[in-house]
Amino acid sequence: EAYILLRRNTDFGPAAIHAGGYLAPEHKGYLRGVGRRLQAAGLSREFHYAGVLDRARKLEFLAGLDVLSVPCTYDEPKGLPLLEAMASGVPVVQPRRGAFPEIIGKTGGGILTETADSAGLANAIYHLWKTPGLREDFGRQGARGVREHYSASRMAARALEVYSSVVDRHAFRSRT
Repeated sequence: EAYILLRRNTDFGPAAIHAGGYLAPEHKGYLRGVGRRLQAAGLSREFHYAGVLDRARKLEFLAGLDVLSVPCTYDEPKGLPLLEAMASGVPVVQPRRGAFPEIIGKTGGGILTETADSAGLANAIYHLWKTPGLREDFGRQGARGVREHYSASRMAARALEVYSSVVDRHAFRSRT
């Protein structure tokens, strides 16, 4: 919906939607529905599904993006596509739900929009497109923020902090 709004209501272009990654059998109907909606809007040539991507192809895929948006309609708990995109210097535009507010808040790598707001999502993407300097700033901030807050060493250190607090609480209880 946001892409159709961008193409109908703005000077946004040339543009395309690129999607990739594993698609579970139960979600193939969703992908076909996206294709049908874009076809009905006369935009089917601007939609490309790359399929499952190995690491090298994923890095190449991400390097070709100007912005990443995964406008989930549910509370995504992990946000891995965001972290991967931002680690590659790609800014993100996401709805304010699930893990997205925390990830974008910690990294500074993108813009949050309201949930179920296609026009808001379209406006945020358009704003980044019209403001290349901001897009570059978000890309740099996101890459730095992912390395600072979501690297393997940081996650391991945080896990140790949590385990230590559990052990400390248990030791305190057994002394009382």
